[in-house]
Amino acid sequence: MQSTFQSVFDQIAPFFLPIVFTLIIVELLLLWVGKKIKLKKESWVSLLCYSLGSLPYFLFFAVLQLKIMFWLYENARLLTLGNEWYVWVLAFVCFDFVWWVVHFAAHKVRFFWCIHGVHHTPKEMNMSVSIRGSVFDFVQYIHLMIWLPLLGFHPYIIFIMNGLSRIYAVFTHLNERHLKHTPLLDKFLITPSLHRVHHSSNHLYIDTNFANTLSIWDRIFKTYQSEVAQVKPVFGVMDKDLNTESVLSSQFDLWKSLIKDIKATPKIIDKIKYLVMPPGWHPQNKGKTAKTYRDSALKTLDTADKVKVEL
Repeated sequence: MQSTFQSVFDQIAPFFLPIVFTLIIVELLLLWVGKKIKLKKESWVSLLCYSLGSLPYFLFFAVLQLKIMFWLYENARLLTLGNEWYVWVLAFVCFDFVWWVVHFAAHKVRFFWCIHGVHHTPKEMNMSVSIRGSVFDFVQYIHLMIWLPLLGFHPYIIFIMNGLSRIYAVFTHLNERHLKHTPLLDKFLITPSLHRVHHSSNHLYIDTNFANTLSIWDRIFKTYQSEVAQVKPVFGVMDKDLNTESVLSSQFDLWKSLIKDIKATPKIIDKIKYLVMPPGWHPQNKGKTAKTYRDSALKTLDTADKVKVEL
């Protein structure tokens, strides 16, 4: 059985990275030729961030992750699932749900936000944004894969689901000049339009649309938000002093802000809370979290404007 899974993996896996970089390069060339990019260095910084983040993963943690997955599958799995087509479909659905959970935590726990927030720093949206990540990404994204073998999914199936999902994630970072509005697809999928909302710092949009492929998870957990005509997405993080064309600023400014807050509070319990509470939390309730901003924005919506907010 394992040889069958490995054979499928060996045939598909070599195509993942070439497809990703082909999509990115083709779009960047089209945008550069059409003079549609203002912050040209952002794409190069994204590539450097990808390179930096890949080094610790491929040098150390990829093998560790695979060993953990195989150990869990061989020694602690709850079920034994085969290679039937419906197992692959179920694996896709389960992987997409885990993506939502991990992604949600990345926005709601400040320690994880300092990692994931690097991906949100660009102020212009294009496919190169999909590969911008933190040098510490392995700490967070290892959880996308290592637990699913407990359910009985073979590790190679999960690796393939991860590869396919990441190719789709490249597509959802498509520049806003393409596929601007896709209301029919939005009902089922996380489209480029919905993911542009996710990458926006507008108060109405922050902390929404966490799923990677299926929009049903955000509808179930009340984190779904369609793009509103009256609210043009403003990309990037709320820290406007962060330099998105600098690798060092993109990688470490969010950590510097966290360390500054931890040092400023004398109580040990508050220092710990700064790590686990949402970004914007303050021990004396002087801060504002994404939920605070979004709730306020929802209250100010004028129904006469026919603003479409789906919760």
